[in-house]
Amino acid sequence: MHTRIRAKKSLGQHFLRDDGVHEEILRWTQLEESDRILEIGAGDGTITRSLGERAGRVVAVETDRRCLALLRKEFPPNGTVEVVEADILAFDLSSLEPMAPLKVVGDLPYNIATAVLERLLSSAGLFSLMILMFQKEVGRRLTAEASSREYGSLTLATAYRAEAEIIRIVPPEAFRPRPKVESALLRVVPRAAPLLPPGAEGVFTRIVRAGFSQRRKTFLNSLRGAGFSLPVETVAAALEKLSLTTKIRAEAITFEQFLRLAELLSDDTGETRA
Repeated sequence: MHTRIRAKKSLGQHFLRDDGVHEEILRWTQLEESDRILEIGAGDGTITRSLGERAGRVVAVETDRRCLALLRKEFPPNGTVEVVEADILAFDLSSLEPMAPLKVVGDLPYNIATAVLERLLSSAGLFSLMILMFQKEVGRRLTAEASSREYGSLTLATAYRAEAEIIRIVPPEAFRPRPKVESALLRVVPRAAPLLPPGAEGVFTRIVRAGFSQRRKTFLNSLRGAGFSLPVETVAAALEKLSLTTKIRAEAITFEQFLRLAELLSDDTGETRA
């Protein structure tokens, strides 16, 4: 089936052709008969077929009408697989709520991958597990450790809402056509509940964005430059409580320390003081 579709550059298509990677995706998805799956970018149905054989229900989202014609031929209505014509960035995720929680499988186009992840993670309680393919550099940013070059606001925004890890690096030759870069297969597990109350959560988001807005500056100077409204002395005192120097840069502050800072900089009622 897959030999009949030529990838479209305009859609960022690179069809996965490595059977070993296919099997690894299926293994990490930990499929059971009762599972409901959202497949993003069903393409020519290579993985869709296996998902449909092992899971109870698959919603396969695809936007390329050439692929849709083949998918609908192989997966007729009222079967295990429901083929949906939609752009995942516009698809109504709330329509999946009756099936929650779902698992997600997707070989994401590089140009929309982070936007797709943002949408998925914003749908609290809808998804329990995601096995997703990203460009390797993006995968490293999503899973980076503090003090590394890749560590930044994307890392922390992801860590706040999910636990993410790189399963394996996938070489260009695993795809047709070959991309110019390596890819990374990630396992993303959304957190069951927020790590902070609403007020502290808002502070966390603000100090992360402001702190990394000027990476070469100290954390305090970055906050000041971004117009963060709390007095520098207040933030400095919070850093001191965590045994952190006021000369520290955002990239050296761990995820756990950012969480604690957010708690210290929010008031007891859950409303931010910023």
